[in-house]
Amino acid sequence: MTGWTFNAKIARMRAFAEDRAGAILPLFAVVLVFVIVAAGAGIDFARAVNQRQSLARGLDAAMLAVARELSIRNMSEGEIRTFLDENYTAYFGANGEGSSVAGATVTIEEPQINTQTRQIAVAASASVPTFFIGLGGLGPEKLDVSVNAQAVYPKSVEAALVLDVTGSMGGSKIQALRQAAATFVNTLVPPDSVDVNEKVRIAVVPYASGVNIGSTRATKATGGWNASRSSFTYCVTERGGAQAYTDDSYTTAVVGPGTVRSGYKRGYYRSGSTVRSSSGFVCPNSELVPLTLDPGSATKSGTPLYTIANLNASGNTAGQTGVAWGWYTLSSRWAGLWPSESRPASESDERVLKYMLLMTDGEFNTYFQPARVDGVNYDWLAHTGGSESTDRAIRLCEEAKDSGIKIITVGFQIGGNSNAKKVMEECASTPSDYYLADDDAELIERFSAIANQIKTTYLAR
Repeated sequence: MTGWTFNAKIARMRAFAEDRAGAILPLFAVVLVFVIVAAGAGIDFARAVNQRQSLARGLDAAMLAVARELSIRNMSEGEIRTFLDENYTAYFGANGEGSSVAGATVTIEEPQINTQTRQIAVAASASVPTFFIGLGGLGPEKLDVSVNAQAVYPKSVEAALVLDVTGSMGGSKIQALRQAAATFVNTLVPPDSVDVNEKVRIAVVPYASGVNIGSTRATKATGGWNASRSSFTYCVTERGGAQAYTDDSYTTAVVGPGTVRSGYKRGYYRSGSTVRSSSGFVCPNSELVPLTLDPGSATKSGTPLYTIANLNASGNTAGQTGVAWGWYTLSSRWAGLWPSESRPASESDERVLKYMLLMTDGEFNTYFQPARVDGVNYDWLAHTGGSESTDRAIRLCEEAKDSGIKIITVGFQIGGNSNAKKVMEECASTPSDYYLADDDAELIERFSAIANQIKTTYLAR
């Protein structure tokens, strides 16, 4: 009995030692860890991807905000860094650490600013803790992600609005022009950014049978010619001689005054072999506004919006005088005629884009030169007829474009007028810079589109 019991115990011990049924449990535990890690890895990587996307959105928003600020004002490196710091929460702060993923930490690198290429580069990185792939030392305890973004400093803009305010612009047309030009100004310098505008300067050049630049400036530009004869002291026109189609300073070659005066708001002009008198040969009432950062308002005298609001239609069309004076407001060679804050940038300054928007509603039909008629010598007399005014305008446009000015033209209700179309087409810098407006609403639309085109260009470049 005792022997049997002993042998039975030994048999049970041997059977237990040889039993392999329980060996699967440790293996199952190891496999389970791998399954959990594999399944959870998707969650860990998804958290990292979400964090990276959040950083990218934040950086993109920051760069767009900086670009908007730089579109209206100049900012130093320190100001750019301060701007980003002040707006950090808005761009990156989904929680206190600027992370969209719990437990992640975000690092925003110092912005890299290159003043030569006008570029700002900002980088951000984040460390996202892992919940699964780090189990048992099978993967890293955190995943690192990074993004970067760039913005380009926009260039500054100098834009001259050269506007036809001749007699044919009366009625609803002059009203449409006022609205269109005001829209142009307010698009380039939005009312809510006026106080910080440091990038966009606008000049307004109304023209008819010459340009009104005010008596003091006219005396300088004409070398006193305007006051030495019976003329309109505030009126200037064009130049003859070797400097006729250049932007050489008025100190090199003076500009002609208005035509000889024949009475109150009347001037002499030559038609064929006869000299006649007409109210159509005087300069506009609205005075030229040189380049300015301040668009002003309809009630602030001497500003673009004031001049635009008070445009009136009168006179013949000496379009070449408008082109010439639009050029002079943008030419650094004429800096001495303008206030210090209105002096144009050098043509070699690659940070500045120069534009002229030239608009007319008809044929250029008046030009100026000396004449002798019926034994009387006229030192500077208005002439009409032929294509002389058109030809001179086109020549001036070509020279202005060669100096670096982009000219955009708008023909307003010019219909089948071949000369008007010719000057608008040939003055435009490219075919796509020539616009037609067949009614008042289209004129407003064209000016708005041109302003947005300019804004897009200087933000991109």
